[in-house]
Amino acid sequence: MSRGLRTAVVSLGLFLALSVPVARADGLSVIPYGDNCWGTGTDADQDGLNDDCEYQLAKWFMPLFWFDSGESGMARRPYYAVKSQAFATRTVRIFYLDTFFEDTGVTTGHDGDPEFQIFEVHYSGGRWYLDQAYLSAHRKSACDSSAWYAFDQLEYDLSDSRNGYRGWPVLYMAEDKHAAYNTLSTCDKGCFSQDYCSRTTAQYLDTTANKLASRNVGSTAVQLINSVVLNGKTERLLDDVEFTGWDDQWYRPNSQGYRRHLNDFGF
Repeated sequence: MSRGLRTAVVSLGLFLALSVPVARADGLSVIPYGDNCWGTGTDADQDGLNDDCEYQLAKWFMPLFWFDSGESGMARRPYYAVKSQAFATRTVRIFYLDTFFEDTGVTTGHDGDPEFQIFEVHYSGGRWYLDQAYLSAHRKSACDSSAWYAFDQLEYDLSDSRNGYRGWPVLYMAEDKHAAYNTLSTCDKGCFSQDYCSRTTAQYLDTTANKLASRNVGSTAVQLINSVVLNGKTERLLDDVEFTGWDDQWYRPNSQGYRRHLNDFGF
């Protein structure tokens, strides 16, 4: 083979190699904890998990929400809690408190909208993996559509090279009602087919630059954050009281708070 032809073949091979998309590894490798998430460092909520590990897990698995074109109540101030499920399997659960300020449904609107998500994740071989997710959707109401979804029933945000299959998921939020679903088609069947979702506005759960920093509520037993004052109004996130979304308008009812949901899932 002539030198010129050999050069052409090598160049073509290099071009083809660079043109082939690099396969993404599953899960997340950016979280700087593994086995040492347990039993090391500061543990303010006394649950056996390193506080910074809890934060890193909550931050990196934080979901990406898709809101509908008609959404009129996206404002929120999210918090989170993390607990160990089993050290033997290196499994933890993350509870995201969305704390939407209001549900703006036309006939069923109310102040405060305590929707939430629970992600079960585990560590193995230097990476963290999402195993399953519980998505609240009008939980404990007449049209409760909440459900657990396995990792292969979820969609993932691949716009970021740090994410992959079984990393942080994409969720679809029902217009004005904030029920969360795993797909558009599941959403359209939610609440007796009254819910509606679309891919119009994408936002991470926490839109601030600090991404859930200093938002760990701890647990109902060891409360790191409970009373939160915003705009001169107070919410008690972990107590068995109403959640008004720091609003409490006289012409709308309030919602029941997060305590009953936290209790049900052992947080």
